[in-house]
Amino acid sequence: MDKYQSLSIKVSWLSIGVNLIISIAQFIIGIHSKSISIMTDAADSLRDIVATGVVIFSLNLASKPADKEHPFGHGRIEDVGGVIVALFLLLMGLTFLKESFMRFIKPQPLTINFYIISIMAVASVIKFLLGFVTQFVSKKAKSNILEADAFHHYTDCITTVIVAVGLIFVRFGLTFVDAVLGFIIAFLIIWWSFKMLREFVDNLIGRCPPVELCEKIKNIALSFKSIDGVHEIEIHSYGKNKAISLHIELSPELSLLEAHSIADSVEKKIHNEGLGRCIVHVDLKGKAKATEKEMVKKAIDKFISRNKDIKDFHGIEIITNESTSIIDFHLCFSKNTSLDKSHIVSHKLSDFLKKQFGFTRVNIHAEPYRNIEEKRDAEGKK
Repeated sequence: MDKYQSLSIKVSWLSIGVNLIISIAQFIIGIHSKSISIMTDAADSLRDIVATGVVIFSLNLASKPADKEHPFGHGRIEDVGGVIVALFLLLMGLTFLKESFMRFIKPQPLTINFYIISIMAVASVIKFLLGFVTQFVSKKAKSNILEADAFHHYTDCITTVIVAVGLIFVRFGLTFVDAVLGFIIAFLIIWWSFKMLREFVDNLIGRCPPVELCEKIKNIALSFKSIDGVHEIEIHSYGKNKAISLHIELSPELSLLEAHSIADSVEKKIHNEGLGRCIVHVDLKGKAKATEKEMVKKAIDKFISRNKDIKDFHGIEIITNESTSIIDFHLCFSKNTSLDKSHIVSHKLSDFLKKQFGFTRVNIHAEPYRNIEEKRDAEGKK
């Protein structure tokens, strides 16, 4: 366990202690005043204690080193803990939504005074400070679940402020405001729980990595002059740790030792940038065999013979590697062919070549056909 994980656990214990004091105080004044909004806020503080307990449990398990059965570590336990916290939060919100509705139908007399409002105001300030400290440590520790806990503290601060302000209206006889505040807090709790739940579930099932991160990894690899291309970048998150894999394209003329050295250098540079553990796969970049190109030419000739708008084609280039096969060529249309028609025909030819030869990408450059005399005139003008 590193120093930041240890600090995260200490902050979580601090959170439990502070929220325990706040919840006890709120329950006492809630029972005394018979206010559903104060009781709801007190229960929310109590929920924070349970949630932070899950955080501590998750952080302890997540800090365990990688082993034979878990080669990438136990970081995703944080996300499992986050799901538990979110579900608990959802249940709490639904419970108080029901209770607030009952209070709205059957209002009860409330006892609200200046001291109760002052206690709620002080509680909101304490929750804000607790959120600030927790968020600061979460950034240092790069902990998603601790950041979620900081978010809870901030939301608790907001709900407590809402209750404190609302109690001022209740103090002047508007007792229905108490039930309305209970509704608002319950809806906020439910909304926050769904937001949290989606975040942690996405992490568990594997969300698409940020485009910026993929571009950064790609640019690091392409900074090596020997690398001609990068593809199939995959990123898997395990808490704050990431497992990265990618394919680089190298010339077949390089020796095995040279290719291995380049792959190692890319892995080290990505790791040193703090992006995660990386595995680089080497693919060969080269042109297709002459026999394959001839087969493709015959297939295109056959397609052209059935389409009067196409006059010729030229400049075929085929690039293949272990996972990708790309063909690039120019297709010459008669001068009277419309742009729309040329696009339709090009798409049909593209689909035909993909189906016939399994190309992953077909690049067709449409251009007007020129006969020999026109070509000579054009060259003479140059």
